[in-house]
Amino acid sequence: MTKAKILLLLLLILAFQVAFSQVLLIEGKIIDRFTSTPVPFASIGITGKSIGSIADVEGNFKFSIPAATVSQEEQIIISCIGYKAYKATVSSFMHRPQRITLAPSLIALGEVTIKPRKVKTKTFGRTGNSTMMAAKMFTENNLVSDELAKEQGTIINIDEEILLKDFNMHVAFNRFKYVKFRLNIYSVNNGLPQESLLRENVIFDVTEQRGWIKVDLSKYHIFLEGLDKVAVTVQWLESEAIQGNRKSFGVSAVPVPAHSILFRNKSQDQWKEVKPGYLSFYLTADSYKGENKNLAAASSPTDNYVLPDSLKYLRFLSLEASKNLDTKHHYGDSVQAGHFINITGTKLYYEIYGKGEPLMLLHGNGQSISAYYQQINTLSQHFKIIAVDTRGQGKSKDNTAKELSYDLFASDMKQLLDSLNLKQVHILGWSDGGNTALKMAIQYPAYVNKIAIMGANLVPDHTAIESGLLDLFKKQLNELKYKDDELSLHQKRLLRLLLTEPNMSYKELKAIFVPVLIMSGEHDVILESHTKAIADNIKEAKLVIFKDASHYAPQEVPHEFNREVISFFEQKNKK
Repeated sequence: MTKAKILLLLLLILAFQVAFSQVLLIEGKIIDRFTSTPVPFASIGITGKSIGSIADVEGNFKFSIPAATVSQEEQIIISCIGYKAYKATVSSFMHRPQRITLAPSLIALGEVTIKPRKVKTKTFGRTGNSTMMAAKMFTENNLVSDELAKEQGTIINIDEEILLKDFNMHVAFNRFKYVKFRLNIYSVNNGLPQESLLRENVIFDVTEQRGWIKVDLSKYHIFLEGLDKVAVTVQWLESEAIQGNRKSFGVSAVPVPAHSILFRNKSQDQWKEVKPGYLSFYLTADSYKGENKNLAAASSPTDNYVLPDSLKYLRFLSLEASKNLDTKHHYGDSVQAGHFINITGTKLYYEIYGKGEPLMLLHGNGQSISAYYQQINTLSQHFKIIAVDTRGQGKSKDNTAKELSYDLFASDMKQLLDSLNLKQVHILGWSDGGNTALKMAIQYPAYVNKIAIMGANLVPDHTAIESGLLDLFKKQLNELKYKDDELSLHQKRLLRLLLTEPNMSYKELKAIFVPVLIMSGEHDVILESHTKAIADNIKEAKLVIFKDASHYAPQEVPHEFNREVISFFEQKNKK
């Protein structure tokens, strides 16, 4: 072997050793100290970080981490309900797998006094199963390497003394053969989970594709007293994918302003909350004492919530997206990219990114440019992006008190394009923005090259929109009836727009001759039958329904959404 080859071999060995040293393997087995039997599904995590895993049913665990993300002296905590937590340093795992013994925690039983009293069975939490959005627990776009130990839940108000009978959650979608969860119930401090209130594991499997899942709690004898609220969460322990199926799992939720969804990626990660959002979780319990002061009527349905500001609060609750926002660009509030322009009755705000064919982005009701935070960077690599805050929304002003309409919004966009000396632009419109894009194609076809619309509708009635949503808007409008402050007046205008417009006909759609891409989510608030009817009445329109997505597909499935949009706009028009 020549000296050159020997030198090359040595360099390759050295490179392999360096690369290997950059990854730490954390591996071991967890057993009961007294019985020497495996402790199944114990949690392993590094304090304050999204790093860790879950032991399997035999107590074995293994996961790797980049060495640069932790120091050798950081603590790994192994914990399981019913056991004392075990602490070790990262360095103790560097040379060989560890055998961890957990000692059972001692349970101090207080004195119990039996008194005759009335018992009433009640439900606490959200009993509705409508899915206006989905809080995802698994997505293949996730930046986390695995979902083991991921936890998600919500705070539920309870009575002073209750004995739990069952836990219920509504699955929005499940593409796995099965998912194994652990139910956790915590006390609450400053709006976040604190101490576990359970003394043994409550583990259950989900095999249904969607619908209510009931977990019987009667055998666990969980008695809660002296609390007015608890945090109820589910933790991902194990799952089996279906070959060929997309891996995804989501819990039904609605955007209730008074509620938030709690989550953390690993067992020792910091808890985070995203507002607004109310998971379809509820507890059934025997209530022995007192009415909870936080509840108007604990046993009454909890679905009569009020949206305080139109579709502004119907944004998708993407837990991963909330952590990974591209904050460096400040979309919707950029000093470098932002501009104002005066047009009739308003001062419009817009931002420009990238180069190429012009593509205008139009957001939904009550939103702003920032709604497209998952799109702007990607799309700007293919097009010149003109992202606009609609009149009276975002940073755009409105100097009039006239009623809002999609005709008015379309006229605003025409004036903006005139001021920029642009015609034949692409338009991407989401929700209200999609309605405006259709108006542009009908009324100002000379300005339009292609349009892509997401979650648009032609009429504001139950043939187009999910049952109950318009009723909520009517209720909110009625509650604002006697308020005349500036914010309330503007909210009323936005709500009236949703309740009275658009009013487009299928005949008008037949007059559209530009290429059109029509998109919606599988669980969109716009009915799929209505979306398909729009596509059927526009010549050669392309229809895309995003699986496992709602009205907020641009934020839920951004990679699929962006791919469809880019492919559509880059395809050459037919002669």
